[in-house]
Amino acid sequence: MDLHFIHKEAIDSVLDTAKQYRSLLEPDLAISICLDIFAVDPDNQETLVIYILALTDTLANYGTNNKLDKKIKSSIKKLQSDYQQNYYQGIFYERKARTLMNHAMSSSFAYDLLLKAIEHYKKAEKLTPKNCDDAVLRYNACVRTIDYENLQPRQDTHDVDWYSES
Repeated sequence: MDLHFIHKEAIDSVLDTAKQYRSLLEPDLAISICLDIFAVDPDNQETLVIYILALTDTLANYGTNNKLDKKIKSSIKKLQSDYQQNYYQGIFYERKARTLMNHAMSSSFAYDLLLKAIEHYKKAEKLTPKNCDDAVLRYNACVRTIDYENLQPRQDTHDVDWYSES
């Protein structure tokens, strides 16, 4: 079967529907809608943000999945704003860490990922648009999580970067 194309004039309405599906914890449906928008407007930045967020929403469902990680990272690189690239890279690492925290043996890996998220949030904070403290809020959430969960670095490595940016 062939896919049908949406009308360009409907993008705003369709994007609202994608946001609703994210709110309903249906990221797969939001992702599908974003793909429909990309079919008629491949560079739509607002859709790209919703797409990235929906992809990161699925991290908890799919666990360690290099294909998903690569898709998220390549999507983040398409963002035109340096602020957004750093902010959403932070979101990716933070959500990946929170997924790992659900597994007892993975807490030290979660610590490493939260540190990576913090690095990106600090970069984003320097580039932040006026009256936008989202990067500060996320940074603080990561710091509080490390403290609250008493997360510690792994003892068996010496600054090994197990989760590279590439």
